[in-house]
Amino acid sequence: MAAPRTAFRQGRFYGAPTVERQLPGVRLAHLEATKRAEHVDEHSHDDAHFVLATHGRYITTAAGPETEGPVLVYNPPGVIHRDRFVDVGGYFLAVSFAPGDWRALADAGRGAAIDALRLTGPAARKAALRLTRSLLARDNEALSLEGLSLELAAQALTPTPESDNRPPWLDEAETYLADSFDQPIGVADLARVAGVHPVHLARGYRRWLGAAPGDRLRTRRLERAADLLMRGRDPIGEIALASGFCDQSHLNRQFLKAYGVTPGEFARLCGRPHVATVQDEASEAA
Repeated sequence: MAAPRTAFRQGRFYGAPTVERQLPGVRLAHLEATKRAEHVDEHSHDDAHFVLATHGRYITTAAGPETEGPVLVYNPPGVIHRDRFVDVGGYFLAVSFAPGDWRALADAGRGAAIDALRLTGPAARKAALRLTRSLLARDNEALSLEGLSLELAAQALTPTPESDNRPPWLDEAETYLADSFDQPIGVADLARVAGVHPVHLARGYRRWLGAAPGDRLRTRRLERAADLLMRGRDPIGEIALASGFCDQSHLNRQFLKAYGVTPGEFARLCGRPHVATVQDEASEAA
C-alpha cells in the first residue's frame, strides 16, 4: 500500500525559514531548502502559493516554457507535484494565500488558473523579485508587502477588462494617503476608501503610477520628513515619528536610499549646522 501523500498547511514547505512575515490573508517567507531531490515526495498544499527560486537549481513540472533566469511557479490549492531543488542549500521565496482569501480574490475577478504554472513574464518576475527584496529588508511597511503580493497574485488571476482612462478612484486613494500617511495603512484600507477590490487597486497603482501603494506611502512620508527638516528645529528622532517612521534608524535608511544623503546631512545642507554628525551614524549602525 502506497504511503499517503503529504498535504502541507498554509505557509509550510520543505524548507527552514530565514525570514517570515504574516500579513492579512497572506504569509511570506524566505526559506532554505532542507531536503535533497531524492528525498522530496509528491505532495500538495492547502493554499494557493507562489515559489521563486532565488539560489540553486530548481526542478518543476508546472506548465510553461523553460527559460533561463529565476524559476517562478504558481501552484493552486491541492495540486499534487514534486517540485524540488537538486541539492540542499537552495533558497526560495514562498508567498502563500489563505484559502478563503484566495477564493475571494478569484471570485472578485473571473477566476484563477486551475493548473500549476511556470511564470516567465517580466511583470511576474519583477513583482516576485521586488517582494523578495522587500521581505529581506525586514523594515518594510505592510502596505508595501501586501501590494506586491497582490501584484504577484494577479499573474494567476484572470484579469477583468480595464478602461484606457485613469480611474477616479485613484485620486481618492492618493488623497487618503496624503491625509493619513503617518498612520498604519493596509491595502484593505486603501481599497475600502477607493471602493475597489485590493487586486484591482494594486494593478491600478502599478499601471497608472508605475509604483506599488507602499512606494507611494513611503514617498509621502519622506516628503514630510524633508519638509520638517527644512523648516523646523525638532530633533530628527521626533521628525521620524511625526512622519510615520518607526524610529530614526528607519528614517535614516529610507532617506539615504531615496535622496543619497542622511537626514542629518540634509538638515545641515538646509542651514541647520547645529545638527550633530553623530545623528548620521544611526543609519550605518542599523
